[in-house]
Amino acid sequence: MSDTPPARPSRSIASRAAKNGVYLSACICALLLLWGVMTAFPVAGLALWMLSLAMPFILYRLLRDSSLECGGLSFAEIWAEGIASFFLGSLVPAVVAYALLRFAFPTFIADQVHMAVASLENMETPQAAALADSLEAIYAKGALPSAADVAANIISFNIVAGTFLSLLATPFVKLRTRNARTK
Repeated sequence: MSDTPPARPSRSIASRAAKNGVYLSACICALLLLWGVMTAFPVAGLALWMLSLAMPFILYRLLRDSSLECGGLSFAEIWAEGIASFFLGSLVPAVVAYALLRFAFPTFIADQVHMAVASLENMETPQAAALADSLEAIYAKGALPSAADVAANIISFNIVAGTFLSLLATPFVKLRTRNARTK
């Protein structure tokens, strides 16, 4: 009779992606908040870039840990987990952005358009004037994006970015987990 405990069944891809999504959600929320703060405090742009550049490494670590936990995953499983992680990780930031733009800072987008128009008018070039006129026409027509539009775009952008980043991270995860299992 063997004294070794039975192997723990690995979690489903949805369960692993949900766990990863929590971490990615925190990162995405931080990116969104830094982006908003950057309009008042430009130095926040440095932190925004640093966190943006850290995202592939964070994703790699999450996917690697999942692959090691499962005893190795196929390329497609790792990639799918990365995409699902970004989808699930973008839901909370989308709700946060919606709530902030709808209730806390309802004039944020309009204010940004006005600041852009003022900056373009200060450039005093024909191209800048044409762009300023275009922005003013969009504002006059009431065609600025709504809070719901921004939330939908956050989800869409993160799915596309997550697909790309997961595709880049997956070969490294496969290589590192293969090396870890052979040691």
